[in-house]
Amino acid sequence: MSEEQAPPLDADDLGPGAMLARARAEHQLGIPEIAERLKYGARQIEALEADDYGRLPGTTFVRGMIRGYAKLVGVDPASALKALERRHIPAQASVDLRTQRVPFPDGNRRATRLYVVLSAIALLAIAVVLYERYVAGVPSAPVTVAPQPAPRPAPEAAVAAPDATEADPAAESGAATTSRGRRIQFEFLRESWVEVKDRDGSTLLSQLNPAGTQKVVEGAPPFSVIIGNAANVRVTYKDAPVDLKPYVKVEVARLTLE
Repeated sequence: MSEEQAPPLDADDLGPGAMLARARAEHQLGIPEIAERLKYGARQIEALEADDYGRLPGTTFVRGMIRGYAKLVGVDPASALKALERRHIPAQASVDLRTQRVPFPDGNRRATRLYVVLSAIALLAIAVVLYERYVAGVPSAPVTVAPQPAPRPAPEAAVAAPDATEADPAAESGAATTSRGRRIQFEFLRESWVEVKDRDGSTLLSQLNPAGTQKVVEGAPPFSVIIGNAANVRVTYKDAPVDLKPYVKVEVARLTLE
């Protein structure tokens, strides 16, 4: 008696790795080419396509790989991430608080301060790991912002009053060029990590910035700039907005402001 053949896998039964491998084959791309374009190792791409996530660093890293891979081969990133959650995210554990009392701190100020300190250390460690994994070690692409043309001087036919030609000190303080060099202004629509270095390699800014805040950096150009979550950051340099889209790779923009 012949063995029964297994029915073909439905699209909903495929893991994200299998979905991406199928799309790669349809585009006639090899694993080395995918690895070179995404700046990952070939073994990491093989592990992802095999849905073998034990060979990859962690869930955040896997999600970033899937998102970048999906965009490269024309797969909807949301569908691939949903397949990951459907197949590999563990179910939530339930805790019955009625049968066992959870020991929360009750009026103990020292315990509360310790909890806050430990939470801050944990958040800082997570931020450092994300920075080292997604931001550091990739060369930035230079970008030059063209300066605005200077207005032509008025003809000398009319004699102007002396006060009319003097510069307003308040206007000079808000100009893009200051006595200390050039000025970069950041506006954060959502939380974002930013690092700025001047021409001497000195770090002018390196921190996680909350949503809804602004930051102004002054120094000597050229500036080396790295911006996490770049889609939600607005940058102004030389009184002109800077388009970050050409310099974004996996949600991180790397550029040089001349």
